[in-house]
Amino acid sequence: MKRTSLALALILMVGALTATVTAADKAAPSGVTLKGEIVDLACYLARGGKGPEHATCAAKCAEMGQPIGLAASDGKTYLLMADHADTSAYTKAKSLAGSKVEIQGQVAARDGMSGLTVLAVKTL
Repeated sequence: MKRTSLALALILMVGALTATVTAADKAAPSGVTLKGEIVDLACYLARGGKGPEHATCAAKCAEMGQPIGLAASDGKTYLLMADHADTSAYTKAKSLAGSKVEIQGQVAARDGMSGLTVLAVKTL
């Protein structure tokens, strides 16, 4: 009886652990490569500021600390975020405000807002 109870408890623990790992995998951010224009979100959201005629302003706003985003070719706009472990790709993206780029990163979304952790960026 004790062996049966112990075996059953072990099976239940393994099953619970497997379910926890599977749920964690589903919640992980997805890796993507997106193309678009890096915009300063203050001007983009308020007035639609983007494109070559807005590049100088976008660079100035990004330098002043305004949040930056990616107006992506998929029709969505993503808030750009730095990776906690290595901020160099985000810093490079910030310096490219107003430019067309390709960004590799991880998408996360919550409450209708989408963000993109910048892992690599290159100009197009």
